[in-house]
Amino acid sequence: MKRCQICGKMPEYEGMVHLTVEENEPPEILCKDCYNKYASDMYGIDNYIDFEKEKVFIDCDGIEHNFKMEKTINPTGIGWEAKEYLDEENIGYLFEVYQEFEESSINAINRLYKKIEKGISKKFIEKRESFCREFYTLKDNVAEGRIEWDDNYDGEVPKLIIDGQEFTLHDLGKMMMSCEGWNFRLEIIDPTE
Repeated sequence: MKRCQICGKMPEYEGMVHLTVEENEPPEILCKDCYNKYASDMYGIDNYIDFEKEKVFIDCDGIEHNFKMEKTINPTGIGWEAKEYLDEENIGYLFEVYQEFEESSINAINRLYKKIEKGISKKFIEKRESFCREFYTLKDNVAEGRIEWDDNYDGEVPKLIIDGQEFTLHDLGKMMMSCEGWNFRLEIIDPTE
């Protein structure tokens, strides 16, 4: 993993920003903190840094989830993310909100916290056992989650993150077979909604 070219920090989880300042010049590699400082200076906005970098939330089953809070200043606003790192490569729950420059960062963070609380207040997958076999089913015939890249299929077939856990498209298909003959609705939603 590369170090930030400004502060020398090697981030624990989050990636580095590759910033190209001059055309035909190699990009600078910056950590998120140094990039956000650079961007806030460039856009003349407040680089709000007094937010909790980690926060624990408890889901509907009483299980603790540790989220790392990250922000990225973009030319059109600020993206806030709360990521639950399961290990160095895998993310369980991930929640995002978008902040307009005119909005208070505190309001945006509070919206993110509410989104997390709502997102972990309900489970969509239920583990059951029948005839000494464990299997998963869809509770209430609904599932919400996130579409991710699956290295096993070179990105041709997604991996799905539901209830903060990884499932394959095959896994979801098996869960849906209890509803064979029924209709379904598939809706893709922007992650900041």
